[in-house]
Amino acid sequence: MGIGNTYKLKIEGYDMKGYGVAHHEKKVIFVDGALMGEEVIARITAPHKKYAFAVLERVLVPSKDRCEPDCPYYGVCGGCDLMHMNYESEAMVKANKVAQALRGINDYTMNPIISASNIYGYRNKVMVPFMYDSEDFDVLYGFYSKGSHDICSIDECKISDALTNKMLYFINRYLSIFHISIYNEEKHEGLFKEVMIRRTALNEYMVVLVTTKEYDFSELVKYLTEEFKEIKSIYLNINPDKTNVVLSYEYKLLYGKETIMEDILGLKFNVSPSSFMQVNHDQCERLYSEAFRMAKLNKDMNVIDAYCGMGSITLNIATEVKHVYGIEIVPQAIDNANSNKLLNNIDNATFICGKCEEEIKKLVNLKNIDVIFFDPPRKGCDIEFLNTVIEMNIPSIVYISCNIATAARDVKILEENGYKLKEVTPVDLFPRTAHVEAVLRLDKIK
Repeated sequence: MGIGNTYKLKIEGYDMKGYGVAHHEKKVIFVDGALMGEEVIARITAPHKKYAFAVLERVLVPSKDRCEPDCPYYGVCGGCDLMHMNYESEAMVKANKVAQALRGINDYTMNPIISASNIYGYRNKVMVPFMYDSEDFDVLYGFYSKGSHDICSIDECKISDALTNKMLYFINRYLSIFHISIYNEEKHEGLFKEVMIRRTALNEYMVVLVTTKEYDFSELVKYLTEEFKEIKSIYLNINPDKTNVVLSYEYKLLYGKETIMEDILGLKFNVSPSSFMQVNHDQCERLYSEAFRMAKLNKDMNVIDAYCGMGSITLNIATEVKHVYGIEIVPQAIDNANSNKLLNNIDNATFICGKCEEEIKKLVNLKNIDVIFFDPPRKGCDIEFLNTVIEMNIPSIVYISCNIATAARDVKILEENGYKLKEVTPVDLFPRTAHVEAVLRLDKIK
């Protein structure tokens, strides 16, 4: 079974990325783009001893769940993974992904997935790189192709909103017409790198222009703000380094307000260029509501919110409990959180800048903590942090996960040390992609 060989396969199920799973010659074959129940011709792209990866060449017997992708760039652009299946199947794949990751754990309740009501136009933040096409002598923009650092040129993104797409097109034409130098990653030369656009549920937009050095964009700012009244803030971010990290710490406000305003479950939040927000506002509210339900919050509770960021979870918890403590190691995030606390006139929330594992010990020694919330990055929780939670005997944990594989690893550690997984709810924040979030509750065994 070598690279380039083709085989007729019967697809039996899905793996955790939504690839179709087949068996041939005692090997498991993962077929990108194939659906369960289909008969297909697949071409091997990466053979291994016991398994292989393949791409779909032709569908012989299609599934009733197959649909025509709504995006002309699907399959080339690396942004979306599951546009070839209907949304009901996508939700099933994601729910199964969560269940599969937790398959070694017993006796917990798996709740139905919280599906999205809008599967297009939901993204409230995009990061879009630009490039110069030397053949057509034109400026292009888009997203990176699957498994590469090559830009797939697009005119619009289906999972971004219409106004964001119009702003990107407008900026692209300006760069092209006025012959602005575009950054070449291979040669590490040129000026203009990327654009970040953020929007909020209150229809406020922020534009961040990423360049290798300072440049006078006053004309572009004038044209943009005349054309799009919804833009409330424009920044220049200067990043001269050759790096995969898009944004540096050097921001210069070119227009408008330092922050834009977001509304989450009735509370207001100032959003800066570096603030972390979930990219799907409506599903974010559903995820938070499910986490609060699992925590069984009441007015007698003291709660810790670890990895609190700008305080969007912390301050919503505050409306339901006696007191909540948000912990975050990034000083700018704590400053942002404290400004949001003042904005909402909340006096029963305390934000602490420091390492979670150190600050948790201090709090538990002073207060009776009832519940701790985790919302860690994709790598999951550090073992030092988990050991601290275990040592402090906090009665209940609500774990919000953006990577169910690392969450499953962390849950197993917690279960080996006196906790029990009680319930799990998958939440689809990223329709048409293979990503899925999950909310998990664990209780200390008495």
